[in-house]
Amino acid sequence: MFRIIALLALVIVLVAPELATAAGVSPASGVVKRVLENGLTILVKESNANEIVSVQLFMSMGSKYETDQEAGVSRLLQQSVVKGTKNRTAEDIANEIESVGGRLESGTTKETGFIQLTCTTEGFSKAQEVFFDVILNPVFPPEEVEKEKELIVKKIRERKDHLLLSALDLVQEELYGEHPLHKPGEGYEETVVSFGREEVVEVYNRFYVPQNMVIAAVGNLDGERFIEDVERNLKVMDSSPERPTVRLPEVCLSESREKLKYRESSSVWLVIAYSAPGVLEDDYLPTHVLNSILGGSMNSRLFTELRDKRGLGYSVRSLYAGYSRDAFVGAYIGTKPGQFEIARDGILEEVAKLRDEEVTDEELESAKKYLRGTYMIRLESNANQAYDFAYYECVGAGYDYPDRYLEGLLGVRKDDVMKAAKTYFNTYALASVLPEGVQPDEAGGEKSGEGY
Repeated sequence: MFRIIALLALVIVLVAPELATAAGVSPASGVVKRVLENGLTILVKESNANEIVSVQLFMSMGSKYETDQEAGVSRLLQQSVVKGTKNRTAEDIANEIESVGGRLESGTTKETGFIQLTCTTEGFSKAQEVFFDVILNPVFPPEEVEKEKELIVKKIRERKDHLLLSALDLVQEELYGEHPLHKPGEGYEETVVSFGREEVVEVYNRFYVPQNMVIAAVGNLDGERFIEDVERNLKVMDSSPERPTVRLPEVCLSESREKLKYRESSSVWLVIAYSAPGVLEDDYLPTHVLNSILGGSMNSRLFTELRDKRGLGYSVRSLYAGYSRDAFVGAYIGTKPGQFEIARDGILEEVAKLRDEEVTDEELESAKKYLRGTYMIRLESNANQAYDFAYYECVGAGYDYPDRYLEGLLGVRKDDVMKAAKTYFNTYALASVLPEGVQPDEAGGEKSGEGY
């Protein structure tokens, strides 16, 4: 049954982009952009497809903008910002949003922070009052900050207990070195417990400045009225603080590195990561296609060769951590104890084939259609459209990047993919979580670093 469902989904994915192209669909079509005098950017797209409105606020923040001593403070800020204002308690905020059938959520990525409001058109006027209040008047009650600290520490511990996530965090520490993206988004337990309300207020004042803010709204709303509402409520924000910036060191792996971590487990998880271009960099689209061919879908090479044919792993995929810059492609596998070396070599062999042998026309077209189709399906949601418009505008790609992404995929050629493979699939960082008692030579590698 799972196979049948997967095949049906693939048929939808492959057909969807062709229908979209034939209909001339442009996700960013109809978006109106306004920049207020204080520097705040507003994006609005009216849509009568349903009675839902989604509003997304994005700001530059997160691991990329934190020192190692500040690791996790952006996450603490974002989880605390909706926990009380000068006018409303955390309970008031929740009750008012829920009373109109809405959701108000906040969070971070490694380079952005966001607040998301989704509700019905009928309840939008009331809900956006709460939205503006949260942005302008958070008070960060000390008791709420402490609760959020406890939740983040719990999340950090749970992440360490999750073998794949632990390996992903470990490989990024190894890959990025001194680059700020080496830090996990939640931060470290020792840094998070050190923060108090004062640190949260300080980073709020640093990041919540209008020229660092993009607000996008998509749905059944009056666009001009929304722009007027934003301006009336948020024009009071002081534009004098500068937008946060960061100087990033180069990510450079002169030679491949491996780090092994031992813990009580019944399986082996390993991740092999290659530096890759981000959304703002050249070769992003060819590398994105390359990742799809390698392990981004159920008909990819890793899935077919290592799982279906060789039975090496129960979970075999690759992922593209598509930051705006300094991204990475990571291939991962979960396998049995004693198969570390075979699994590692199996991934490296498939990567070498991509680097040294030409991909087939069928693989190229299948990957392009898969990526276009899944993205078009994603953008059926007002919330996802608003999210992407605000995110891409915030990181510097422009709100119309979804259009350029879909169009650009069509133009990716075989030689573009081969060039990307030869450029980026060379030296790597490997991280693995192995069962205690497995010796380094049995695992096929050597320990690297004290405490592992």
